[in-house]
Amino acid sequence: MGLEREQRESAIKIPSRCVDKLENGDYQIFLKKQDRFYFVDSKNPENNKIMLGKTVAKNLQNQSGSVPLYSNNAKIKLKQLFNEFDFLISKGLDFDTSFEAIGKELEQTYYQTESILENLDKKILEYVEENKAYARPNTRILKTIENLQKERTDLHKTLK
Repeated sequence: MGLEREQRESAIKIPSRCVDKLENGDYQIFLKKQDRFYFVDSKNPENNKIMLGKTVAKNLQNQSGSVPLYSNNAKIKLKQLFNEFDFLISKGLDFDTSFEAIGKELEQTYYQTESILENLDKKILEYVEENKAYARPNTRILKTIENLQKERTDLHKTLK
């Protein structure tokens, strides 16, 4: 006795601010883990619900087979702090309490970023070891390693 999966027609509403069309015709989607998206089930409207970005990303990954590339919050925070420094300098302000406060925050973010880089290195090594268990290279693991390396490189560039 075989079980057949019911084909459901549904959609996830992703606002255009989260989507970039690439030159080759593909689309790149930017989701934050805590963003909320509306799931619409056309056959059973009572199944309509709100989904978090991390759930949407996992569903897209499962359906497309592609591995998401993550951006790190530390990278965003570092860029923000550098912009604040540039703003204060452009206004010709002396090194006062504003610079001191930003400096302390930058120092904290620097150490946090170094810790994140160490964790990324550990994750990469774990995936490399996991991939060794397979007779042939696992393409999903290889893509995950590649994306972790990109995330690490981007974060390291921002830090330096």
